[in-house]
Amino acid sequence: MNIVQEKVNDLNSILKVSLGPADYQQLVEKQLKDIQRKASMPGFRPGKVPVGLVKKMYGKSVLADEINKVLNHSVTQYISDNQLEILGQPIPAQNENDIIDWEHQQEFEFSFELGHIPDFQIEVLEEPFEYLIIKTDDALVDKEIEDMQRRYGKVSYPEKAERGDLVFGDFSELDAEGNLLESGIKKTSSIALDKITNEQVLSRFIGLSKGDHLELDPHDLSDNHTDIAAMLGVNSDKVAELNSKFQFKVTNISRMEHAEINEELYHKVYGDSINTIEAFRAKIDDELKAMFNADSDRYFLSKAIAGLVRKYDVQLPEEFLKRWLLVTNEKELTAQQIEHEFPVYAERLRTQIIINKIVKQNNLSVSQEEIQNYVSDLIKKQFESYNHGAEMEAEDLKNTVKRVLSNEKEYNRLVEKLYDDKMLKFLKSKLKLNFTEVSVDQFYKQQ
Repeated sequence: MNIVQEKVNDLNSILKVSLGPADYQQLVEKQLKDIQRKASMPGFRPGKVPVGLVKKMYGKSVLADEINKVLNHSVTQYISDNQLEILGQPIPAQNENDIIDWEHQQEFEFSFELGHIPDFQIEVLEEPFEYLIIKTDDALVDKEIEDMQRRYGKVSYPEKAERGDLVFGDFSELDAEGNLLESGIKKTSSIALDKITNEQVLSRFIGLSKGDHLELDPHDLSDNHTDIAAMLGVNSDKVAELNSKFQFKVTNISRMEHAEINEELYHKVYGDSINTIEAFRAKIDDELKAMFNADSDRYFLSKAIAGLVRKYDVQLPEEFLKRWLLVTNEKELTAQQIEHEFPVYAERLRTQIIINKIVKQNNLSVSQEEIQNYVSDLIKKQFESYNHGAEMEAEDLKNTVKRVLSNEKEYNRLVEKLYDDKMLKFLKSKLKLNFTEVSVDQFYKQQ
């Protein structure tokens, strides 16, 4: 076997692979013998089919399969041994038009196109990066407390409806004279009063009791045809042409009563460690800061990477990549589709090249021990939050960690998360940062 790499330019090269009988003959003979042992043909006992007949029937396909295996292995090994940084995978060269005579040919030559990642080094950006810090305040804490009161509240069934209640009842379609339409739409449903934006319509529900009824137009309850269709049990297409009035008869009323702000609520949310309103508010503020800090980090990381992508403007072997996408894409994209979508793909590829370059250049790595410790801490915290601070049994924790890491998709997601954390820490330590405080609204408007 002989492999030669011919450079086309900095981004493209041709890999030529020459094969002779010594590279594949033994593999072909072994495969034919395996077929012979398993072959069953009329006139021959199982395993006794003459090898010549087997070769005549299967020789060409076996030769092609084995040569393909040798090619794949040798090309992959060559790229690895020579530490070639390529994009995608090698693809048959465009001028590979020679017809192969599988019957008589013994010497073979194959050519493959390679697309290369350009050689460059990442230097720290000199211009400062803005790092946004989201401010927390009493209003945000109050909103969180209100959400907790609602979450840990209880349902009651009052006699009369008030704002925010859920009113259950029966919808019945009426005719033009206001009488029940015998063959009309009938549906038992519910109306969330806090979803009604028209104050005049809402006022008609306030004070209603079980057994009360009113005449209404369903379009007054919502501007969303899908919501109206769900209330009436009809297709959303029918709502647009619906001009009937309906009777709504109240069958029940439910109300979510907020939990009181006291020790019972503190303990339900955080366990026995929180006993005062001051400690409760401080804990909520800490959690908000942690959540916002994570969002700030993600925003900074994306902006910093985008800045590096702009600075280095990595050149790509575009024609090679378009051909590779056309050859390998399982969705069977057309050349026109690839041309149209390529700018987005290229930008993502440049971003990944920058990330990989930073990782390699600065020896950023994630060990198996780090992954296990991260998952273990995550599971412990989750267990404690659901069980009021109780600790998980060591054996249960070990088994849970093992189960999580056995899921390939979840494992890859965790590895990516840890690499992001290391990338974030590295960039924050190397780049000049201008810290700017912003409100929640100001921050999320920029996303």
